[in-house]
Order: sequence, then structure tokens, then C-alpha cells
Amino acid sequence: MTSVVGELKADRRSRARRERANRERSEIRARILDAARETLREGTMFDLTMQRLAANVGLSRQTIYRYFPTVQEIFRALSDEVISEIYADLPDLSLSDPNFVPAFVDVALSVFCADSEVVRVLVLASAIGRATGDWVQVDPEEVLSSALSTVPAEHRRVSRDPDVAARVLVTYFRGALYGWAAGFLSDAEFAQEVRKAGSLTVA
Repeated sequence: MTSVVGELKADRRSRARRERANRERSEIRARILDAARETLREGTMFDLTMQRLAANVGLSRQTIYRYFPTVQEIFRALSDEVISEIYADLPDLSLSDPNFVPAFVDVALSVFCADSEVVRVLVLASAIGRATGDWVQVDPEEVLSSALSTVPAEHRRVSRDPDVAARVLVTYFRGALYGWAAGFLSDAEFAQEVRKAGSLTVA
């Protein structure tokens, strides 16, 4: 009986240590990403270096590298958070509902503009990564194509073909997105152009 109790206590201590270690890892990762966001708000994508992050977070570069082997991994993690937030907040509507695309656009705009200084840099970093083959960000075309394929054809203004309709919407969206990321459009102008693209696609 004593040995069983001892094993249970040892198991609880071991589990508590693992949970504490996992919490600490999550906290350090979050601190690194917070420092990365702050760096992007103050400068450009080229200001995000391991040396600067280590100094801002108060960790060694070796520690930063354990969590993120490259700067591209930091950009990817930040971008994944943005995309995950969009997908987490997707409207509770059927994809076949004609209101889904406008609601999706509203969610994406809300997330993008909530921290626009950071997201603008992420968009530019993503475009460079896509061009070099180093990093391909999650693209909205897949979800939009799925949505438009279930929207009744009479509600598709540009084309009865859902793939063509999705391509038109994504092309307009990307045009506005890159103009906004480069600083040619304000948040309000970006939102206006993206909503215009949505209204061109779904009636």
C-alpha cells in the first residue's frame, strides 16, 4: 500500500513538473512573439533579428533559436495566429448562405485592421516568401472557393462558375491587400475596397 501511495505521489509530482515546464515554454514563446510584434510596429520586417529580439525579451539568442530556428519561423507563427483568429471567428452561417462571404470579409477586415501595423508587415513578408518559395501563407482562396461553390448560381454576380467567382474575389482582395500593406491605402480605404470586391462577387 505504501509503495502504491508513493508511486501516486511521484506521478503527481512528475505531472506537475511537466505542466509547469509546458506553461513556462508557452509563456516564453508568447514573450518572444510579443516582442516581435513590438519590433514590427516600430520598424520594418528587416528590423526583426534574433539579436534584437534577444535583447528586447532578455533572453539569449540560443534560447530564441530553440523556439524559432529562423526569423521566417517567427513571421510564420505571427501569420498563423492572424489566420487562426479569422477562422476561429468565422460566422455561424452555412457556406451556401449568400451572407457568408460578406460576413467572412467583415471578420477578415476586423482581424487585419485590429493590429494593422503588424499585419501590413506580415503581408509584405508573406509576399516576399511566396515569391522566393521560402514560405507560402495560408490563402483565403480555398475557403472562398468552397463558399462560392455552395452559393446558388443566381447569387454569383461575376460568374456562375464558383472557381472563377472565387478567383475574381481573391484577385480584388489581394490587390487591395498589397496596396494597403505598402501604405497606399488607409485601413478605411482597404475595408471599402475589400467590401466592394465582395459585393461584385455575391449578390
